[in-house]
Amino acid sequence: MLKKLLAASALTLCLVAPAQAQDVNADPIYETVTLSGGFTPDPYVVNLSSGGTNDASKISPQCDGFVATSPDVRLNFQPGSLPLYISATSDEDTTLVINAPDGNWYCDDDSGGDLNPMVSFDNPMTGRYEIWVGTYGESASYPAQLNISEISGGAVGIMPTSSMMPDINAEPIYATVNLSGGFTPDPYTVNLSSGGTYDANNISQQCAGYIANSPDVRLNFQPGSLPLYISANSSEDTTLVVNAPDGNWYCNDDGGGNFNPLLAFDNPLAGRYEIWVGTYGDSSSWPAQLNISEIGSSYQGGGQTTFPTPMPPPSSGPDINAEPIYETVALRSGFSPDPYIVRMSSGGGNDASNLSHACAGFIASSPDVRLNYDAGSLPLYISASSMADTTLVINAPDGNWYCDDDSGQGTNPSVRFQTPLSGRYEIWVGTYGEADSHATELNISELYSQ
Repeated sequence: MLKKLLAASALTLCLVAPAQAQDVNADPIYETVTLSGGFTPDPYVVNLSSGGTNDASKISPQCDGFVATSPDVRLNFQPGSLPLYISATSDEDTTLVINAPDGNWYCDDDSGGDLNPMVSFDNPMTGRYEIWVGTYGESASYPAQLNISEISGGAVGIMPTSSMMPDINAEPIYATVNLSGGFTPDPYTVNLSSGGTYDANNISQQCAGYIANSPDVRLNFQPGSLPLYISANSSEDTTLVVNAPDGNWYCNDDGGGNFNPLLAFDNPLAGRYEIWVGTYGDSSSWPAQLNISEIGSSYQGGGQTTFPTPMPPPSSGPDINAEPIYETVALRSGFSPDPYIVRMSSGGGNDASNLSHACAGFIASSPDVRLNYDAGSLPLYISASSMADTTLVINAPDGNWYCDDDSGQGTNPSVRFQTPLSGRYEIWVGTYGEADSHATELNISELYSQ
């Protein structure tokens, strides 16, 4: 299976690096950065070269790429109330390896999209972050940019590289939308046609698709306490290009799964969002739907999660009231150990796409695991890990279905509930593409996504 975008969530590896690996106390190669919550400019950028001679997989099989012995950058960070995002961009395939203040290793390959890595810390710790930018698959060195941000949850904010830009001040083609936090209905949808004659790659190499010169939709948004999700869905391959109130461009191709784009702004700014829905690969125009939501996605940061589908399962499909096959779990926020792990087998005889086109894999009739959860102030991550390609199907306390294929490491699924509800979560781990069964671990966490 082709590489897919990974959910932008930190993967914790509670391991000690072998003796020949990274030296967390060595002077950084490029820079020591000292930042406090609310820093400007955001993102803070360090230009560097990726790579080194150390194979990061020797730290853990969850780490990728070749990195230097000394850290590339040392970040001394005093958090405020916002998350912390660390990402890298390059024309080549790069990775991230981070030793955080808790002494754990956090690694990522492609969560930032277009083979770029991103690690997010929802509740960042005070202290030192030792950061390496690796080169995937070889010990070569390539120009790269390290980005440190508190506000770029959906994608790293990028400034344009071309003077011939779309006109952000032109009248939008389809609609001007005025929304405030807590708006209904949610999602707010706009039916439109994707595409145009302008190649979004001229804005930045991080952008894809062909878009119109004028915005498709202008969103005037006054945020509340919730994230903002902007996505599009179509029977064709579409992309998103958004110029946000901070003046940066945010782009995504397949973050919503099934070739649909999705951008998440965890701490959205008040102001104007100019939104384009592009067509990938050519200037064709296709029917599409733009979705604006505060609650309609469990995703943070560019992975492959989908909007919940508020529909009951078909009568012949999964039974949310059946006794779970493996375990009923009762957890309260702050639970320990974290993650809580259930060892099980994936798969079943029911095609999850019958629930919604956004769901994938074959699952059992009965839930694999029932989670009775007493939510607190932390996010909830539900993920699965297996040597096979697995999927997640979850019926949450709000009655909606949340599905994911590859937002976790490799071809593993992960679903994030930024503001989880208390109640019952019925959880299935499916097998992608076939009704086979494979050994799997289900992970339930408030700290990170597998």
